[in-house]
Amino acid sequence: MHLCWLTLFSILAIACAQSNLPATPLFMRGLWCVAKWSASTQTYTQTGQAFFYNNGTFTMNYIDNPSSTWINHFVAVNNTGGTGNTYQLFTVTTKGPSEIVNKTLCYWRQRLSNTEIIFGRQSNGTCTPTFENDTSSDALRYTRTPTTCRYIDDENTNLVLSSTSFEVGTLLPYDRNLATAVRQAVVFYGSSSIVMWKTLAQDFPDYTTLNRGFGGSTLLQCYQQFKRIVQPLEPSIFIIYAGENDIAGGTTPITLQTIFRQLIPLVRRFYHNTPIAYISLKPSPSRVNKMSQMSDANNRIKQDIDLLFPDVSYIDIWYDMLLPNGQPNPDLFLADNLHMNSKGYAIWTKAVTTYLQSVFIKNN
Repeated sequence: MHLCWLTLFSILAIACAQSNLPATPLFMRGLWCVAKWSASTQTYTQTGQAFFYNNGTFTMNYIDNPSSTWINHFVAVNNTGGTGNTYQLFTVTTKGPSEIVNKTLCYWRQRLSNTEIIFGRQSNGTCTPTFENDTSSDALRYTRTPTTCRYIDDENTNLVLSSTSFEVGTLLPYDRNLATAVRQAVVFYGSSSIVMWKTLAQDFPDYTTLNRGFGGSTLLQCYQQFKRIVQPLEPSIFIIYAGENDIAGGTTPITLQTIFRQLIPLVRRFYHNTPIAYISLKPSPSRVNKMSQMSDANNRIKQDIDLLFPDVSYIDIWYDMLLPNGQPNPDLFLADNLHMNSKGYAIWTKAVTTYLQSVFIKNN
Protein backbone atom coordinates (compact mmCIF):
# COMPACT_ATOMS: atom_id res chain seq x y z
CA MET A 1 0.00 0.00 0.00
CA HIS A 2 1.36 3.41 -0.96
CA LEU A 3 2.82 5.41 1.94
CA CYS A 4 0.97 8.63 0.96
CA TRP A 5 -2.33 6.75 0.88
CA LEU A 6 -1.57 5.27 4.31
CA THR A 7 -0.81 8.72 5.71
CA LEU A 8 -4.03 10.18 4.35
CA PHE A 9 -6.04 7.22 5.61
CA SER A 10 -4.53 7.69 9.08
CA ILE A 11 -5.44 11.39 9.15
CA LEU A 12 -8.99 10.72 7.99
CA ALA A 13 -9.37 7.80 10.38
CA ILE A 14 -8.39 10.02 13.30
CA ALA A 15 -10.75 12.73 12.09
CA CYS A 16 -13.63 10.27 11.74
CA ALA A 17 -13.06 9.15 15.30
CA GLN A 18 -13.26 12.68 16.70
CA SER A 19 -16.51 13.49 18.45
CA ASN A 20 -15.86 17.14 19.30
CA LEU A 21 -16.22 18.46 15.75
CA PRO A 22 -19.47 20.21 14.85
CA ALA A 23 -21.66 18.04 12.64
CA THR A 24 -21.67 18.88 8.96
CA PRO A 25 -24.94 20.60 7.94
CA LEU A 26 -27.18 18.02 6.33
CA PHE A 27 -27.50 19.85 3.02
CA MET A 28 -23.73 19.93 2.57
CA ARG A 29 -22.95 16.26 3.09
CA GLY A 30 -21.51 14.08 0.37
CA LEU A 31 -19.64 14.69 -2.87
CA TRP A 32 -19.74 18.02 -4.73
CA CYS A 33 -18.30 19.51 -7.88
CA VAL A 34 -16.51 22.81 -7.17
CA ALA A 35 -17.00 25.06 -10.17
CA LYS A 36 -17.15 28.57 -11.53
CA TRP A 37 -20.54 29.60 -12.90
CA SER A 38 -20.93 31.94 -15.84
CA ALA A 39 -24.33 33.61 -15.86
CA SER A 40 -23.70 35.01 -19.35
CA THR A 41 -22.97 31.64 -20.97
CA GLN A 42 -24.92 29.50 -18.48
CA THR A 43 -21.94 27.17 -18.13
CA TYR A 44 -19.86 25.61 -15.37
CA THR A 45 -16.08 25.32 -15.26
CA GLN A 46 -14.90 22.73 -12.78
CA THR A 47 -12.00 23.71 -10.54
CA GLY A 48 -12.13 20.76 -8.15
CA GLN A 49 -14.28 18.68 -5.84
CA ALA A 50 -15.29 18.62 -2.19
CA PHE A 51 -16.39 15.71 -0.04
CA PHE A 52 -18.18 16.48 3.22
CA TYR A 53 -18.18 13.71 5.79
CA ASN A 54 -21.00 13.68 8.34
CA ASN A 55 -18.83 14.55 11.33
CA GLY A 56 -17.41 17.96 10.44
CA THR A 57 -14.47 16.79 8.33
CA PHE A 58 -14.27 17.63 4.64
CA THR A 59 -11.71 17.18 1.90
CA MET A 60 -10.84 19.26 -1.17
CA ASN A 61 -9.12 18.20 -4.40
CA TYR A 62 -8.32 20.70 -7.14
CA ILE A 63 -8.03 20.12 -10.88
CA ASP A 64 -4.54 21.62 -11.09
CA ASN A 65 -3.20 19.10 -8.54
CA PRO A 66 -5.81 16.36 -8.00
CA SER A 67 -3.47 13.98 -6.20
CA SER A 68 -3.14 16.47 -3.32
CA THR A 69 -6.03 16.13 -0.89
CA TRP A 70 -6.66 18.96 1.54
CA ILE A 71 -8.19 17.85 4.84
CA ASN A 72 -10.28 20.36 6.74
CA HIS A 73 -12.50 20.43 9.82
CA PHE A 74 -15.32 22.65 10.99
CA VAL A 75 -14.49 24.49 14.20
CA ALA A 76 -17.84 26.29 14.40
CA VAL A 77 -21.00 26.09 12.30
CA ASN A 78 -23.33 29.07 12.67
CA ASN A 79 -26.75 29.04 11.04
CA THR A 80 -27.17 32.79 10.73
CA GLY A 81 -30.35 32.95 8.67
CA GLY A 82 -32.46 30.75 10.89
CA THR A 83 -33.81 28.91 7.85
CA GLY A 84 -30.94 26.49 7.44
CA ASN A 85 -29.79 28.10 4.20
CA THR A 86 -27.08 30.61 5.24
CA TYR A 87 -24.09 29.53 7.30
CA GLN A 88 -20.99 31.18 8.66
CA LEU A 89 -18.36 28.47 8.89
CA PHE A 90 -15.08 28.52 10.79
CA THR A 91 -12.63 25.88 9.62
CA VAL A 92 -9.12 24.66 10.23
CA THR A 93 -6.98 22.84 7.67
CA THR A 94 -4.79 19.97 8.91
CA LYS A 95 -3.42 18.95 5.51
CA GLY A 96 -2.96 21.41 2.66
CA PRO A 97 -0.92 24.49 1.75
CA SER A 98 1.48 25.48 4.53
CA GLU A 99 0.17 29.05 4.62
CA ILE A 100 -3.27 27.92 5.86
CA VAL A 101 -2.47 24.76 7.85
CA ASN A 102 -3.58 24.99 11.49
CA LYS A 103 -5.12 28.43 10.96
CA THR A 104 -8.77 29.14 11.71
CA LEU A 105 -10.49 30.71 8.70
CA CYS A 106 -14.02 32.00 8.16
CA TYR A 107 -16.28 31.36 5.17
CA TRP A 108 -19.85 32.14 4.16
CA ARG A 109 -21.99 29.53 2.38
CA GLN A 110 -25.60 29.84 1.23
CA ARG A 111 -27.86 27.18 -0.20
CA LEU A 112 -29.91 28.11 -3.26
CA SER A 113 -33.35 26.78 -4.14
CA ASN A 114 -31.75 24.52 -6.76
CA THR A 115 -29.63 22.97 -3.93
CA GLU A 116 -26.37 24.53 -5.17
CA ILE A 117 -24.24 26.23 -2.51
CA ILE A 118 -22.75 29.61 -3.34
CA PHE A 119 -19.76 31.25 -1.69
CA GLY A 120 -19.97 34.54 0.15
CA ARG A 121 -17.39 37.30 0.00
CA GLN A 122 -14.36 36.96 2.21
CA SER A 123 -10.79 38.18 2.28
CA ASN A 124 -7.81 36.13 3.39
CA GLY A 125 -10.01 33.89 5.46
CA THR A 126 -11.93 36.72 7.12
CA CYS A 127 -15.70 36.96 6.73
CA THR A 128 -17.78 40.02 6.03
CA PRO A 129 -20.20 40.88 8.89
CA THR A 130 -23.13 39.33 6.99
CA PHE A 131 -23.45 37.17 3.91
CA GLU A 132 -22.64 39.01 0.68
CA ASN A 133 -22.89 37.11 -2.57
CA ASP A 134 -19.54 36.83 -4.33
CA THR A 135 -20.27 38.00 -7.87
CA SER A 136 -16.67 38.15 -9.08
CA SER A 137 -15.57 36.19 -12.15
CA ASP A 138 -13.66 33.81 -9.89
CA ALA A 139 -16.63 33.10 -7.64
CA LEU A 140 -17.07 29.41 -6.87
CA ARG A 141 -19.98 27.22 -5.88
CA TYR A 142 -20.66 23.65 -4.88
CA THR A 143 -22.86 22.06 -7.53
CA ARG A 144 -24.29 18.72 -8.62
CA THR A 145 -25.96 20.12 -11.71
CA PRO A 146 -23.32 19.40 -14.40
CA THR A 147 -23.04 15.86 -15.73
CA THR A 148 -19.44 16.31 -16.83
CA CYS A 149 -17.65 16.90 -13.53
CA ARG A 150 -14.80 14.52 -12.81
CA TYR A 151 -14.83 12.92 -9.37
CA ILE A 152 -12.04 10.96 -7.72
CA ASP A 153 -11.68 9.13 -4.44
CA ASP A 154 -10.20 11.57 -1.94
CA GLU A 155 -8.04 8.84 -0.39
CA ASN A 156 -7.06 6.95 -3.53
CA THR A 157 -6.81 9.81 -6.00
CA ASN A 158 -5.98 7.49 -8.92
CA LEU A 159 -9.50 6.06 -8.67
CA VAL A 160 -11.96 7.99 -10.85
CA LEU A 161 -15.45 7.59 -9.37
CA SER A 162 -17.30 9.28 -12.24
CA SER A 163 -16.06 7.01 -15.03
CA THR A 164 -18.72 4.29 -14.66
CA SER A 165 -21.83 3.74 -16.76
CA PHE A 166 -23.95 4.45 -13.65
CA GLU A 167 -22.77 8.06 -13.24
CA VAL A 168 -25.43 10.13 -15.00
CA GLY A 169 -28.43 7.83 -14.59
CA THR A 170 -27.96 6.68 -10.99
CA LEU A 171 -25.05 8.08 -8.99
CA LEU A 172 -25.58 11.77 -9.74
CA PRO A 173 -29.31 11.51 -8.88
CA TYR A 174 -28.33 9.85 -5.60
CA ASP A 175 -25.95 12.75 -4.93
CA ARG A 176 -28.64 15.31 -5.75
CA ASN A 177 -31.16 13.65 -3.44
CA LEU A 178 -28.83 13.30 -0.45
CA ALA A 179 -30.17 16.27 1.49
CA THR A 180 -33.74 14.94 1.42
CA ALA A 181 -32.98 11.21 1.59
CA VAL A 182 -34.37 9.45 4.64
CA ARG A 183 -31.88 8.89 7.44
CA GLN A 184 -31.69 6.00 9.92
CA ALA A 185 -33.25 3.62 7.40
CA VAL A 186 -32.52 0.01 6.56
CA VAL A 187 -30.33 0.66 3.53
CA PHE A 188 -30.30 -1.98 0.80
CA TYR A 189 -27.17 -1.61 -1.32
CA GLY A 190 -25.81 -3.51 -4.28
CA SER A 191 -26.44 -4.66 -7.82
CA SER A 192 -29.55 -5.13 -9.98
CA SER A 193 -31.20 -7.60 -7.60
CA ILE A 194 -31.40 -4.69 -5.17
CA VAL A 195 -32.38 -2.15 -7.83
CA MET A 196 -35.28 -4.32 -9.00
CA TRP A 197 -36.57 -4.95 -5.47
CA LYS A 198 -39.39 -2.46 -5.94
CA THR A 199 -41.52 -3.81 -3.07
CA LEU A 200 -39.21 -3.07 -0.14
CA ALA A 201 -41.77 -0.85 1.61
CA GLN A 202 -44.55 -3.43 1.44
CA ASP A 203 -42.25 -6.40 2.09
CA PHE A 204 -40.91 -4.77 5.28
CA PRO A 205 -43.79 -2.64 6.59
CA ASP A 206 -42.35 -2.48 10.11
CA TYR A 207 -39.15 -0.81 8.92
CA THR A 208 -38.15 2.33 7.05
CA THR A 209 -36.24 1.15 4.00
CA LEU A 210 -34.08 2.87 1.40
CA ASN A 211 -32.97 1.34 -1.91
CA ARG A 212 -29.50 2.37 -2.98
CA GLY A 213 -28.73 -0.21 -5.65
CA PHE A 214 -27.10 0.49 -8.98
CA GLY A 215 -27.78 -2.14 -11.62
CA GLY A 216 -24.89 -4.12 -13.06
CA SER A 217 -22.53 -3.11 -10.29
CA THR A 218 -19.84 -5.34 -8.87
CA LEU A 219 -18.80 -5.80 -5.27
CA LEU A 220 -15.64 -3.88 -6.17
CA GLN A 221 -17.70 -0.93 -7.42
CA CYS A 222 -19.89 -1.07 -4.31
CA TYR A 223 -16.73 -0.84 -2.24
CA GLN A 224 -15.40 2.05 -4.32
CA GLN A 225 -18.67 4.03 -4.23
CA PHE A 226 -19.61 3.32 -0.58
CA LYS A 227 -18.47 6.66 0.86
CA ARG A 228 -20.27 8.54 -1.86
CA ILE A 229 -23.58 6.64 -1.82
CA VAL A 230 -24.05 5.22 1.69
CA GLN A 231 -21.80 7.05 4.16
CA PRO A 232 -23.91 10.24 4.23
CA LEU A 233 -27.13 8.29 4.90
CA GLU A 234 -26.49 7.18 8.51
CA PRO A 235 -28.12 3.75 7.99
CA SER A 236 -29.71 2.03 10.96
CA ILE A 237 -29.03 -1.32 9.29
CA PHE A 238 -26.89 -1.98 6.21
CA ILE A 239 -27.74 -4.87 3.87
CA ILE A 240 -25.69 -5.60 0.77
CA TYR A 241 -26.05 -7.91 -2.19
CA ALA A 242 -23.20 -7.82 -4.70
CA GLY A 243 -20.54 -10.10 -6.11
CA GLU A 244 -22.50 -12.10 -8.66
CA ASN A 245 -21.50 -9.75 -11.48
CA ASP A 246 -17.86 -9.97 -10.38
CA ILE A 247 -17.84 -13.76 -10.69
CA ALA A 248 -19.77 -13.64 -13.97
CA GLY A 249 -17.14 -11.22 -15.29
CA GLY A 250 -14.25 -13.51 -14.44
CA THR A 251 -13.28 -12.40 -10.92
CA THR A 252 -12.09 -15.36 -8.88
CA PRO A 253 -13.72 -16.30 -5.55
CA ILE A 254 -10.43 -15.51 -3.81
CA THR A 255 -10.35 -12.01 -5.29
CA LEU A 256 -13.99 -11.46 -4.33
CA GLN A 257 -13.13 -12.53 -0.80
CA THR A 258 -10.32 -9.95 -0.76
CA ILE A 259 -12.73 -7.21 -1.82
CA PHE A 260 -15.17 -8.25 0.91
CA ARG A 261 -12.33 -8.02 3.43
CA GLN A 262 -11.82 -4.40 2.35
CA LEU A 263 -15.50 -3.44 2.31
CA ILE A 264 -16.41 -4.40 5.87
CA PRO A 265 -13.59 -2.42 7.55
CA LEU A 266 -14.53 0.56 5.37
CA VAL A 267 -18.12 0.43 6.62
CA ARG A 268 -16.91 0.02 10.19
CA ARG A 269 -14.71 3.14 9.93
CA PHE A 270 -17.87 5.22 9.82
CA TYR A 271 -20.45 2.99 11.51
CA HIS A 272 -18.90 1.08 14.37
CA ASN A 273 -22.06 -0.54 15.70
CA THR A 274 -24.49 -0.51 12.76
CA PRO A 275 -25.80 -4.01 12.01
CA ILE A 276 -24.44 -5.27 8.68
CA ALA A 277 -25.75 -8.21 6.66
CA TYR A 278 -24.48 -9.79 3.46
CA ILE A 279 -26.97 -11.68 1.28
CA SER A 280 -25.31 -14.73 -0.26
CA LEU A 281 -24.90 -14.92 -4.02
CA LYS A 282 -27.94 -16.45 -5.69
CA PRO A 283 -27.86 -19.37 -8.17
CA SER A 284 -29.10 -17.89 -11.45
CA PRO A 285 -30.14 -20.24 -14.31
CA SER A 286 -28.37 -18.02 -16.86
CA ARG A 287 -25.13 -18.41 -14.92
CA VAL A 288 -25.29 -22.11 -14.17
CA ASN A 289 -21.76 -22.49 -15.58
CA LYS A 290 -20.54 -20.24 -12.75
CA MET A 291 -22.31 -22.07 -9.92
CA SER A 292 -19.20 -23.72 -8.53
CA GLN A 293 -17.39 -20.37 -8.35
CA MET A 294 -20.47 -18.70 -6.83
CA SER A 295 -20.72 -21.43 -4.18
CA ASP A 296 -17.00 -21.17 -3.45
CA ALA A 297 -17.30 -17.38 -3.06
CA ASN A 298 -20.26 -17.81 -0.70
CA ASN A 299 -18.34 -20.29 1.43
CA ARG A 300 -15.32 -18.00 1.61
CA ILE A 301 -17.37 -14.96 2.61
CA LYS A 302 -19.32 -16.95 5.19
CA GLN A 303 -16.06 -18.26 6.63
CA ASP A 304 -14.69 -14.69 6.83
CA ILE A 305 -17.85 -13.55 8.62
CA ASP A 306 -17.53 -16.40 11.12
CA LEU A 307 -13.82 -15.84 11.76
CA LEU A 308 -13.01 -12.21 10.96
CA PHE A 309 -16.27 -10.29 11.13
CA PRO A 310 -18.50 -11.93 13.77
CA ASP A 311 -20.57 -8.73 14.05
CA VAL A 312 -21.68 -9.17 10.42
CA SER A 313 -24.59 -11.48 9.53
CA TYR A 314 -24.73 -13.86 6.58
CA ILE A 315 -28.17 -14.23 4.99
CA ASP A 316 -28.13 -17.52 3.11
CA ILE A 317 -30.63 -17.69 0.23
CA TRP A 318 -28.65 -20.13 -1.95
CA TYR A 319 -30.25 -23.45 -1.04
CA ASP A 320 -33.81 -22.12 -0.98
CA MET A 321 -33.43 -21.18 -4.64
CA LEU A 322 -32.34 -24.64 -5.82
CA LEU A 323 -34.36 -27.56 -7.14
CA PRO A 324 -34.00 -30.98 -5.48
CA ASN A 325 -31.43 -31.87 -8.16
CA GLY A 326 -29.23 -28.97 -7.07
CA GLN A 327 -29.92 -26.78 -10.10
CA PRO A 328 -31.34 -23.22 -9.97
CA ASN A 329 -35.13 -23.11 -9.83
CA PRO A 330 -36.28 -21.32 -13.03
CA ASP A 331 -39.73 -20.64 -11.52
CA LEU A 332 -38.10 -17.94 -9.37
CA PHE A 333 -36.79 -15.90 -12.28
CA LEU A 334 -37.92 -13.62 -15.07
CA ALA A 335 -37.55 -14.60 -18.71
CA ASP A 336 -33.89 -13.53 -18.71
CA ASN A 337 -33.15 -16.28 -16.14
CA LEU A 338 -31.04 -13.77 -14.22
CA HIS A 339 -33.35 -11.38 -12.41
CA MET A 340 -35.96 -12.61 -9.96
CA ASN A 341 -39.73 -12.52 -10.12
CA SER A 342 -42.03 -12.11 -7.13
CA LYS A 343 -41.50 -15.76 -6.10
CA GLY A 344 -37.77 -15.20 -5.91
CA TYR A 345 -38.16 -12.01 -3.91
CA ALA A 346 -40.56 -13.80 -1.55
CA ILE A 347 -37.67 -16.09 -0.57
CA TRP A 348 -35.43 -13.10 0.01
CA THR A 349 -38.12 -11.29 1.97
CA LYS A 350 -38.54 -14.24 4.32
CA ALA A 351 -34.79 -14.56 4.90
CA VAL A 352 -34.24 -10.82 5.43
CA THR A 353 -37.28 -10.56 7.72
CA THR A 354 -35.82 -13.30 9.91
CA TYR A 355 -32.57 -11.35 10.07
CA LEU A 356 -34.27 -8.03 10.87
CA GLN A 357 -36.29 -9.66 13.63
CA SER A 358 -33.12 -11.09 15.12
CA VAL A 359 -31.51 -7.62 15.11
CA PHE A 360 -34.55 -6.14 16.81
CA ILE A 361 -34.52 -8.82 19.49
CA LYS A 362 -30.76 -8.44 20.01
CA ASN A 363 -31.02 -4.66 20.40
CA ASN A 364 -33.96 -4.77 22.77
